[in-house]
Amino acid sequence: MLFTQQDIPAICELIAQGQLLAYPTEAVWGIGCDPFNEAAVHEILGIKQRPIEKGMIVVTASPQLIQPFLAPLASEIQQAILTSWQQTTTTDQAHTWLLPIPTNLPQSIPDWVTGGRDTLAVRVINHPDIAAVCQALADTQPNNPYGFLISTSCNPSGDTPATNLAQAQAYFGDRIGYLVGDTLGYTQPSQIHDALSGNLVRN
Repeated sequence: MLFTQQDIPAICELIAQGQLLAYPTEAVWGIGCDPFNEAAVHEILGIKQRPIEKGMIVVTASPQLIQPFLAPLASEIQQAILTSWQQTTTTDQAHTWLLPIPTNLPQSIPDWVTGGRDTLAVRVINHPDIAAVCQALADTQPNNPYGFLISTSCNPSGDTPATNLAQAQAYFGDRIGYLVGDTLGYTQPSQIHDALSGNLVRN
């Protein structure tokens, strides 16, 4: 099933029903679902042949939605994260951060997303269409106040990530939904940094 940016309510309903959605990100196409739906996450792991121990990236619409994750961090760490998410050029990589998971969240983060770790890989996405979907998820789905959407590359493990709709459909056919659109033209998938150590986990 194909969706456009005008179909955000229908996209939210698809995700609420535990279905999968492929969509353009900054550099490549991603495939996502409701991270709080165990069956949906396991379906992604299955069609990608991806081990659960690797954990999953989630994207969201704005730093305001994830204040519970940012507030405990030192101010200089918060500023580094926010600065990395404010870039808008089309030649840079996007930035994903491993954020410590607070213990007092109103909605806990399940192990099937983290791979059993005490951190969550989070990115405020620069793609306006996907940011709009994430904001709508936060507004309409009480179990997901952070507007999180799973974001893993749209390909079976070991294959080249899809960079357009045709390639995504060639991988997964009519098994999933698709948000029609283009990537932002970034040349590489996102870097992953550890927020507390500052270490580069993935270049």
